[in-house]
Formats: sequence, C-alpha cells, structure tokens
Amino acid sequence: MNSLVVGIAITLSAFIALLWRHHLQCLRHCEVDNREVGSNAFSPSSVDFKIPAALSIAIIFVCSTLYSQLGRFSEWDKAVVDENIDYLIAADINRNARRASEQPTNEIALLNLAQSYADGGLYRESVSTLDELLELTGEDAGVLGMKANALYYRDGREMNLAVTLVLKRALALDKHEYQSRLLLATHAYLHGDYEHAIEQWQLLLMSDSQSFNRESINNAILKAEQNISNRSVTTTE
Repeated sequence: MNSLVVGIAITLSAFIALLWRHHLQCLRHCEVDNREVGSNAFSPSSVDFKIPAALSIAIIFVCSTLYSQLGRFSEWDKAVVDENIDYLIAADINRNARRASEQPTNEIALLNLAQSYADGGLYRESVSTLDELLELTGEDAGVLGMKANALYYRDGREMNLAVTLVLKRALALDKHEYQSRLLLATHAYLHGDYEHAIEQWQLLLMSDSQSFNRESINNAILKAEQNISNRSVTTTE
C-alpha cells in the first residue's frame, strides 16, 4: 500500500481521535456539573453523538476529495514526467515565459524559464530555451550542465551521444561543474557502477564551491561503498 496514503490515514485518524476525546471530556464535565447541582437533565445515555460523527465523516470526505484531485497519491513516488503540470509550476512557467518574451536578451529570464520548464518535466522546451541562452552567453559550463540534464531526462534517462557530448563541453570548461558531475554520478549509481559514481562524487567534493550540500554527497559515497561491500559478500558466497 502506498506509504503516503498510510501516513495521511494515520494523521486523519489521530485528528479524529482527538476530536472524539475532546467531546467525551466535555460530556464528563457536564455530567459532573449536573450531579453537583442535583440535576438529572443531562446524562451520557441521553447525549446525541451525531455532531462528532458528522464532523468525522465530513473531515474524511473533504480530505479524500481534495487529495484525490490534487495529491496524485498514486504517482508521488514514481520518477516519471508529469504531463499534468502542477498549477503553481504552470504559473511559474507562464510568468517566466512572459518575461523572456518581453526581454529576449535577458540571460536571467531565459535561465529561469529553462529551469521552470525542467521543474515541470518539459525537458524539450528546457533544452530549446537553454540553446537560446547559449547563443547569448557563449560556452558556459553551468548552462551546458543544465542542458545535459535536460537532454538526459528528455531522452528517457539515456546517457546517449548527445548527452555525452554536452557533458564533455561543460567539463572541459569546468572539471568540477556540479550538475554534470552529479548527473554522471547518479547515472552510474542507478546502473550499479558504484565505483564510477564514487569517483564523480569525490571530484565534486574537490571543488571549492560551497553551493551544494557536501554532507549529502558524503552520505551518497558511504551508501555506494556499502553496496560494493554487500556485492562482494554476495559474490564470495
């Protein structure tokens, strides 16, 4: 069962339990107060539980309806291109596209547009925008690294000739270019080439750049090393 659905169910159950607990506590207080004044007008047996029951049903119905429309819980953990772009990303794309159209020579506007296309899974459009940007900037390692990633995902996560050539251009300009090295490491890791992945991550750590999370890279290296160890044990057995 989808782990996200389980998490939501647990959260809703906890909230509804708190609602009922509060209701029952109110009943006990009312019963004690009536006993103290000697009144029999109120007793738990005469209490109508329809209100908390109705609230519980309403909460479950509203949450389920909203999430079924917006959450896409069946796809949250699948690395696939989402053709139905989230409306916030769509708004970001529209805003950046308008800005790039108004300022076609604005490098920042084109860069933001390319990134928003990639965020929305529109890798073909991202590649085209990055090509426009490269015409303005000339050979730029960071832009080429972005283009290599967009090509890679556009072509179904294939390390084909087009991707390889762009990566070589980026790394020729900057051998520590972050997106290029990270792409090479990720591709190697996903295909079981842990040694090559470690090599790429270590080259990243040799960079003077502080713009990425070095701890996460170190953790990735440790995980790859553990996979190598596990594979060695399995082979010897």
